[in-house]
Amino acid sequence: MTQKVLTPKEAVARLASYCATSEHAPLELLKKLQRWGIEGNEAEEIVEQLKAEGFVDEKRFAVAFVRDKYRFNGWGPLRLRDELRCLRIPSRYIDEALAELEEGEHCSPREQVLTMLRKKLRTLPASLERRKVKDRLMRYGLYRGYEYEDVREAVGYLMEEDI
Repeated sequence: MTQKVLTPKEAVARLASYCATSEHAPLELLKKLQRWGIEGNEAEEIVEQLKAEGFVDEKRFAVAFVRDKYRFNGWGPLRLRDELRCLRIPSRYIDEALAELEEGEHCSPREQVLTMLRKKLRTLPASLERRKVKDRLMRYGLYRGYEYEDVREAVGYLMEEDI
């Protein structure tokens, strides 16, 4: 089945509706336009038009992305920064979003990583060697994007607590 190629005017209307429901990165919109058969300068002009009309805002997207992924996925600052870089969000917006996160959250990243690792510890088999438990917790915390020192401290605390 062949997909109907949209005209630029139809694409703008569809993307405006899409962006009105939730925040999206410009890169996501460019990929969507490409799937619809609109590429190159034409696609970039459409995204610029949506930016001018207020449907797309990289700063607003960065703040929403950081808040949601931190709260619901338990991602740490390092992972959040990397994911936003992959979406080609400018560094200044990433820094502002992470700063807002640190100001607004009720618990620090250290408390967050401890809570997350405590949950992970409950899912590990009791028969697992102590060293392997420690390794898995370290990998899990680092994969989630937390600072090495925060993860090491939390794992050390949990291993002492578990004795």
